[in-house]
Amino acid sequence: MTLAIRMALYALFSSLGTISWLAWNPATGVLTVQLDGLAQAAIAYGGFLATFLWSRIAKRRGGIT
Repeated sequence: MTLAIRMALYALFSSLGTISWLAWNPATGVLTVQLDGLAQAAIAYGGFLATFLWSRIAKRRGGIT
């Protein structure tokens, strides 16, 4: 459980740097999603998830992560 919390916090704090793909317009009350920024963020999130999953596979096979 501790690992899941730690990894969720890693993802949360790393995503704060890539939140620029969202834009809030307070005058109209519209939240806009910019697809170019979202695509770049999705690659970063995918890389994070892949490294996490790979470390779990290595640990299950007896490796040290």
